[in-house]
Amino acid sequence: MRRFFLCFFMILLLPSTVESASNFKVSFIRDGDVWVYENGKETKLSSTNEASEPIWSKHGAYIAYKNGESLMVASVKGKQIEIEKDVQSYQWSPTGMEIAYISNDILTIYNVKQKKKSHVALDVDQFSWFPDGKQFLITESATLSPRGWGVVKLYTVEKNANLDIKKVEPFATLPHQSDSFFAYTTSEFKWSENGHWISFLAIPTASMSADGNTLCVITSEGKAFQSIGTMLNVSNWFKWSPHQQELAFINGEGRIATENKTFTLKEMPVFKEHIFTPKGFADWDFTWAANKQIIISRVQEADWSNDAKKRPLPSLYTINLAKNQQEKLTNPLKGWGDYAPTYINQSKQTLWIRTNRKRANIMAGSTKQEKILIKDVDVPDNYYDLYRWNDVFTVYEP
Repeated sequence: MRRFFLCFFMILLLPSTVESASNFKVSFIRDGDVWVYENGKETKLSSTNEASEPIWSKHGAYIAYKNGESLMVASVKGKQIEIEKDVQSYQWSPTGMEIAYISNDILTIYNVKQKKKSHVALDVDQFSWFPDGKQFLITESATLSPRGWGVVKLYTVEKNANLDIKKVEPFATLPHQSDSFFAYTTSEFKWSENGHWISFLAIPTASMSADGNTLCVITSEGKAFQSIGTMLNVSNWFKWSPHQQELAFINGEGRIATENKTFTLKEMPVFKEHIFTPKGFADWDFTWAANKQIIISRVQEADWSNDAKKRPLPSLYTINLAKNQQEKLTNPLKGWGDYAPTYINQSKQTLWIRTNRKRANIMAGSTKQEKILIKDVDVPDNYYDLYRWNDVFTVYEP
């Protein structure tokens, strides 16, 4: 009897395992098709062989994805429709069942429940929903004239504008081209947890953007513009803290991913900077975890080699920001690397990609445990060892 109670007590102390966690869903791409993982079951949603960039709707009932250049929306129950051809970017509403997208420079909303489209504004190069889901922040790209490049302008527009230019309001104008700043357009916009700050990338022309883009912040009133770093054009490489006014990002110029990529933290509004990457390493994808911790994909710095076998592969590390303590979290076998960590708050576990550059699996772990959750996820194309894993893998947590 004493042995029974001792064993029972030890079981209670063990961290929750991936088998017991059912509070998240994963959409992923396998053989060019969209799949969903939920409660240990995999369901295939498409049969196009050209799917990419899955994104969950606010309540996890739908997945938007690209089929070639067309925007598709699929229900987790299997029904899917084509929304629009030739789509550049798309985002779900943060509050409702609407998806906004840009096609032929027109910002449009599609209401999934009403099955209805409505045009918002013309000549839009980039956009993001405001957190209240009632309006957008949009980008008008710079134009080239005989006197050189013009400036990028930002506007706000109501979601029900219906192309009415009176509902488009000036928000901010980015600086003119100089030796230290040049923007042709912007990335998407990201709001801090309290809604006071907005971060985005100022993106130059394509050849320059491959080596560096300016990370910027501005207040939600369009004031106090600041350039705070230079980084690659990777949306997942800059993220606000879920609790404080802190912006984490991967700083560093250069298209080679294994060189000059440092995990950096900026505190607002004083813009105090902290750098956490040890000398001799480069940091990549990361996620905010509990109690001011970061889980990050880290690799040894290395010069570029055309031989993939000579290029280093990353492992996951934890960074305790409050204590400035760091620890290696995973030890993949030789020839394999760990990328794209995503933290699940309710079950306090992490999902990530493990790949040998030819095959990829989605792993799941809690403390020192780990297992393969999903096998044979597609490996996206890489550019100088930069992989955009959000093209093939995204997680929904209620």
